[in-house]
Amino acid sequence: MSSLTLVKRRLMCVAVPALLVACATPAPPPPPPPPPYKGPVLQIAQIDRGVQIVLPSTVLFEVGKSSFNSSEADAFLDRVAKLLTTKTDKRVSVEGHTDSDGSAALNDTLSKARAKAVSDALASRGVDAARMDSAGFSFNRPAASNSTEDGKRLNRRVELIVLDEKVEKLTAGEHPGSFEAAWSKLKDMIDKGLIKPVEGGAR
Repeated sequence: MSSLTLVKRRLMCVAVPALLVACATPAPPPPPPPPPYKGPVLQIAQIDRGVQIVLPSTVLFEVGKSSFNSSEADAFLDRVAKLLTTKTDKRVSVEGHTDSDGSAALNDTLSKARAKAVSDALASRGVDAARMDSAGFSFNRPAASNSTEDGKRLNRRVELIVLDEKVEKLTAGEHPGSFEAAWSKLKDMIDKGLIKPVEGGAR
């Protein structure tokens, strides 16, 4: 037997057991899923203007009022402020809306006051006031029909648009359960007949 053949046999004797050991080694277990998210869930959407953040029912407003219940709204406002101060430096449009009760002039003033209330709350949490522009749209941009009380309540709202921003940037590294698609709950309520869509077509 040639020395070359002997070397080959010895290499095979070493390689085959090593291969068997490698095949027998189990793959490492997948990383554990993140713990359940218990914080406020923000409704967001990518729109042409940037990232839309729709503040939830805890930050909606009572009839004729531009103030909200801080004990319920604080967690959401804290969460939005943290995103705006740590994830982006883009400008933010804070936009107030009303239901259809009352005159156009009254609702114009009220919608602007609601936007300012949210802007002031965010500024007090560290968001640079110079980055935020407040606007009021009265009852001209309803989210739902004003024919029901639940619909009116949804229309008394404030939306934030993080201008020229991307959802992927705001959500990078965040818990997957901390966001949901904006208007998904609204659509679900419409589908269940709890509220009616906007006359002439839903949002």
